[in-house]
Amino acid sequence: MPEQIAFLDEWGNTELDFTKPATSTHYIVAALLLSKTSLPAIEERLEVTRHQFFPNAHIDASKVGNDDKRRLQILTELLKLPFHIFGLVVDKRQLRTEGFQYKGSFYKFLHGLADRELYRTFPNLELVANRLGSDSFMDGFVKYVYANHIPNLFNQSSFGFVQDSSELMMQAAGFVADALARCYDETVLSEHRQEFSSLLKSKMLTFRYWPEAFQPLSVQVPEEAFLYNREIAELSLQLAQDYLHRNLNYASAPQKIDQVHCLGYLIFHFRHVNPMRYISSRELMNHIQAGRNTNISLHYFQAKVIAPLRDAGVLIASSSKGYKLPAGEQDLYNFINHSNTIIQPLLSRIQKCRDRILLATNGELDLLSQSEYKLLKKLLD
Repeated sequence: MPEQIAFLDEWGNTELDFTKPATSTHYIVAALLLSKTSLPAIEERLEVTRHQFFPNAHIDASKVGNDDKRRLQILTELLKLPFHIFGLVVDKRQLRTEGFQYKGSFYKFLHGLADRELYRTFPNLELVANRLGSDSFMDGFVKYVYANHIPNLFNQSSFGFVQDSSELMMQAAGFVADALARCYDETVLSEHRQEFSSLLKSKMLTFRYWPEAFQPLSVQVPEEAFLYNREIAELSLQLAQDYLHRNLNYASAPQKIDQVHCLGYLIFHFRHVNPMRYISSRELMNHIQAGRNTNISLHYFQAKVIAPLRDAGVLIASSSKGYKLPAGEQDLYNFINHSNTIIQPLLSRIQKCRDRILLATNGELDLLSQSEYKLLKKLLD
C-alpha cells in the first residue's frame, strides 16, 4: 500500500487572451504531501484551525478576499501542521506557440510537468484531487496518470477523488495554491508576497517554476563600455606581468611553464598586435604545444592553464571568441556573462537533485545540510 498521500488542487484558468481582465497570468498546482499514518492527527488539528478562522464554514481563500494580513495569519497556522508542499507555477505568458491556444494541449503540457515531478519521485504515491468537472485539469490528470502508471505488483500507485467539498485537506491545498498565486500572478499579486514566499518556502519539498527563471545571461552595457579603458587595460597588463616575474623561477614545473607561455602570448598580442582581439583556445593551445612538443587537451588547457592563472589573480576575459587580457568594461562583462551561462544551469541541476531527494525522503535528507556545502546552500536558498 502507498505510504505517502498527496492532496492536490489548482489555481488559475486556461485562458491565454491576456487582454481579458479575468485571465490569470499563471497557472498553479499545489499538493500537500504527508504520510498516510499521520493523516488522522493532521485532520484533527486542521479542524481546530478551520474553526478558529472559518467558524461554521469551509477553509476558503475567497472568503478572505484581499485581506492579506488575515491570509498570512491563516497560512502561518496551516503551515504548523506536519505536511510538505509540492508547488508547480507556470507562467502562461511564455506559452507562445499556437498549439497552446487549445485547452487540451495546455492541459496535456501541465499534466506532463506535474506527473514528472510527483510520480517519478514517488512511484507509489496516492494522489487525492477534487474533481471539478469533465473539462478540468484534474479530470485530465487522472486519465494521464492511469495511462502512464498502470499499477502492478511493484507499483501500487492510485488516484483518489474527494467528492465532498468539505474535505479538510483539500481545502488546505486550495488555500496554499491561492497563497502561491499571491506571490506570482499579476492579477492578485500581493504587496506581502515576500512574506508569503518566506512562509511557503519553509515547507516546500519541491518547487518548479516554468520556464526556469534564470537571470538574464548578458548584462546590457552602455556603448562606451565597448571602448578601450586605459585604467582597466593597465591593471590587467600589470597583474599579468607581475605573475610572469613571480613565476619565472618555476621553469622545471611543466604546468607553470605552460601557464607562463600562455600568458606571455596573451601579453604579446595585447601590447603589440591588438588589445581588443580575442584569441581562440586552439591558437593558444598550439602556442603551448609548440614549446613542449606534445599535444594538450582542451580540458587540460582550461583546468591546468587558464584556471590557475585566474586563481592567482590574473585578469583573463573570455567569451565564445576565446581569451584575452581585458582592455575595457565589455571584456569584463563578457567573462562574467560567459561564466553565468555555466554557473546558473549547474546550480539548477544541483537544486533539482536536492529537491528530488527531499521529496523522496519526506524532507529528512537534505544533501546540502553538510557544513561543507554551507555556501552552496545559501546560494540556492
